[in-house]
Amino acid sequence: MFKRIVSLTLSFLMISSLLFAVSCGSQEETFDLDYHSEYVPDLNGLTFTWGSAWASQMYPTEGFSNDGDKMRAHYRKVEEELGCKINIVQWEQSSNRILSEVAAGRYSVDLLDNETKNGPVQLYKINMLVALEDISTIDPYDEKFGPMRFRQYGIFNGKIYGVYQYEWDFPPEYAGALLFNSEMLSSLGIPLPYELQENDTWTWDNYKQYLRDIADAAQNSGFENSFIPHVSGDYSFDALSFMFMNGCQVIEKDSSGKAVFGLDNQNAYAALEYLNELYNENLYKQAGSEVMIKNQMAAILTIESYYGTHFHDGYNENYLPFQDYAYGFTTFPYGPNGDETCVSGFVHTGRRLHFVVDYSQNDKDDIGILLNELFEPIDEDGGWRGSLERQVFYDKRDYDMYRYMLENVNYDHSFTLGSAYSSLRNVFSSAVTGKKTPVEAFQSVRDAVDTEINKNGVVLFEDLFK
Repeated sequence: MFKRIVSLTLSFLMISSLLFAVSCGSQEETFDLDYHSEYVPDLNGLTFTWGSAWASQMYPTEGFSNDGDKMRAHYRKVEEELGCKINIVQWEQSSNRILSEVAAGRYSVDLLDNETKNGPVQLYKINMLVALEDISTIDPYDEKFGPMRFRQYGIFNGKIYGVYQYEWDFPPEYAGALLFNSEMLSSLGIPLPYELQENDTWTWDNYKQYLRDIADAAQNSGFENSFIPHVSGDYSFDALSFMFMNGCQVIEKDSSGKAVFGLDNQNAYAALEYLNELYNENLYKQAGSEVMIKNQMAAILTIESYYGTHFHDGYNENYLPFQDYAYGFTTFPYGPNGDETCVSGFVHTGRRLHFVVDYSQNDKDDIGILLNELFEPIDEDGGWRGSLERQVFYDKRDYDMYRYMLENVNYDHSFTLGSAYSSLRNVFSSAVTGKKTPVEAFQSVRDAVDTEINKNGVVLFEDLFK
């Protein structure tokens, strides 16, 4: 049996009154620097406030972990080099606190760390966020701020607002990962998904038989009747991912170039019908992650990526990196209208993007200078990339697939679908379990979906960065 020790032990506990102040040096104050300039900038005597919904994660207590101490040292280095002071304060997810401060005539935070979708978009709609293209001291396309597709919820009306701490020790998270117990599959005499992928047989038809083979082998090996070959973390998320794997997109263009709903068609119906077939054969069932991870009563789990990449302090028994067995990470099998280039992953929440707040006390170009330095790598070890490749994943193919999915992640358009999004997810689950046919499922929400699309308008992400 294998055992992996993950160094990242950042707490997810929220501390409502958290306030960190880190000391700094003194240098000459400089403004309006172009990010192409060779001049070394400084921010002598300035204080920057960074509001975070997870402040204890952005600045963990000293000695909590090796990587946490690297982060603390990184902040101190930035302050020393720029001559500034950084305050990291506990903040809320919504826009309410910033709005209250503005209404009271007070300055707000300089940077906002937020993982929801609605908070930033509310602030954008009332002109409280700064487009990064409008800051002369920052290049918003710099790779250190994360892949553009992953930052899609920080893009409004064709401009970039959100950045991500991509070079740090938080592996980016997305829905639609397929995790498998490598040791269990091998002990049952079942080939690992890698082999099917290399033979170009990682398809729906072969996958159904693959699950049947797992079920038969488990029964012959003495597993209990409660064994499930494939456990789903969420039927509705899986349904969307299987649609992506059959060539679908949530929003498409019609023949006239108009953005329209892209799922009410035969390719999406096929995905729901396929999952219903797996469900009816008892090959596939929604249950908690512990069924596979802790209890080892399933061989495959489809869920958010962080169950295979993250340490969660206090809940380590439900995360794969802490288990005593090898596991793998990949994308879902593809359907008849998809191919091996499709990915099942999609950004299902805002995922810890950071925004420059317009109503703050500091000059925006100065904030840009800070961002440039603040989002540099915290170490020379590759951050989360080095950790995943050497300490977390067991096979380089897992790491390569994680990166490929991240850089080609899908857009679920929950902004565009508005209030209809939750209804759509509910009918997906109903179709998977056979309570509705796929046609009935889409008919029940089609009017609401079209209303939201017409009301909210659509900016196709694919049109922004080609």
